[in-house]
Amino acid sequence: MKKTGAPIAAAALMALGGCETALDTAESADPAETARIAEIVNANRAYPRWEDFPSVGTDGPTPGEVRAEVAALRADGAALQARMAALPPVDDATGLEADVRARVEAVPVSPDTQRTREQLDAFARDLRERARPPAPIPRR
Repeated sequence: MKKTGAPIAAAALMALGGCETALDTAESADPAETARIAEIVNANRAYPRWEDFPSVGTDGPTPGEVRAEVAALRADGAALQARMAALPPVDDATGLEADVRARVEAVPVSPDTQRTREQLDAFARDLRERARPPAPIPRR
């Protein structure tokens, strides 16, 4: 108590002194400024009014609909957990990688997919050349 009593008393004295100083400066302020501040405070005393708040929406889901949606989400989560539990554990990651790589490489790739950018540009250029109309026939 001896160690903490003095700092607490000093803090209380400083707080009271600060309040007194603030009150003194507020009272000694310009009367026109004080009247303006009082006018602003009085103008906004009635706010907020209940009429200013938006009304409760009626287009939201009912509590029963929310409950049903939550139950459906929980059921979906439980089904997903069950499917994940049924998956075999991966002990050999390199073996799994090799297996997946072999299955992907076994699928034939379309020749269009294997074309390079230059080949595609040349193909488009050839199509544009072929699409040009022939020269007009001269009339006599």
